[in-house]
Amino acid sequence: MTYTAEKAIILAAGFGSRMVPVTLDTPKPLVKVHGTRIIDTLLDALLEAGIEDITIVRGYKKECFDELLTKYPGLKFIDNPLYDSTNSISSARAALDLLEGGCYICEADLLIANPDVIRKYHASSDYLGSFVRETDDWCLSEKDGYATDYRKGGTECFNCYGISFWTPEDCEQLREDIEEVWNQEGGKDVFYEFVPLVLRKDNYQVKIHECQKADVVEIDSFQELIALDPTYKHYKR
Repeated sequence: MTYTAEKAIILAAGFGSRMVPVTLDTPKPLVKVHGTRIIDTLLDALLEAGIEDITIVRGYKKECFDELLTKYPGLKFIDNPLYDSTNSISSARAALDLLEGGCYICEADLLIANPDVIRKYHASSDYLGSFVRETDDWCLSEKDGYATDYRKGGTECFNCYGISFWTPEDCEQLREDIEEVWNQEGGKDVFYEFVPLVLRKDNYQVKIHECQKADVVEIDSFQELIALDPTYKHYKR
């Protein structure tokens, strides 16, 4: 069976503390690298794949995201007022009513170097990752064709990027499981992806959508931003 990606939810509510000082003025997804906003690379890839139903969950300096409407007038926004006191599960929960059909859930701060990592058609729910010999970042292993053992740091595994696709059936299950975990003790401190990949993993069969390491650039710190775009060496707030 082939599933169609009909919509995308982009989680963009966080502060981006490791990117200070540039994020003191600008939400991390709106930071420019060589003149292009980080989030534009994701939005362009989604639109190129024919996915036009796009909702951004925003929080920190939420009004700044309105500038996107000039280039992307079809965007929709949801505000997450709990962004500064909870983890990313609150952003996913804020968009639960939209989590249906075939749906992407994406982090907003990934620089997409190869737009082909976003695709319209999928064989199952999947999570984007590149094979690595060793990593100290979040990763998945593969067993019997499916993703398993989500953890931080590993060998002979897939380095995870925050881009995932969920089938209509799994969207329905996610709505139930996210709400359940949210209402449990400690549930508000959970990364949303822990729900399908760890806490309720038996409810899902997620494949790994393999990409190349160069296809997606993660900028985790201000120093990494400078390394990519040296003009920030002299950045002054």
